[in-house]
Amino acid sequence: MTRKTFNVSEFKDYVNSKLVLDYLSDDEKYGLITALDHVLHETGNYKGFGYVFKDDVRPCFPDKVGADACNPAWDKSRDVRRKYY
Repeated sequence: MTRKTFNVSEFKDYVNSKLVLDYLSDDEKYGLITALDHVLHETGNYKGFGYVFKDDVRPCFPDKVGADACNPAWDKSRDVRRKYY
């Protein structure tokens, strides 16, 4: 079987361009995020990500634990607005 390769940087740019689109559902974006995370980690290219908007940064409260530590206003639609480095 022949081995096929692709450019990881191009795939990352492709996913980043899709994560900002309004017409993709949050579940579709999570699918892209999962695939990109896997590829970046497997190839040693993971350098983290940042949220697209400053307001999308998930605020947490250090004096609380578990689900209580995170902002209750946080939702999936905020979590998928990210850009990988």
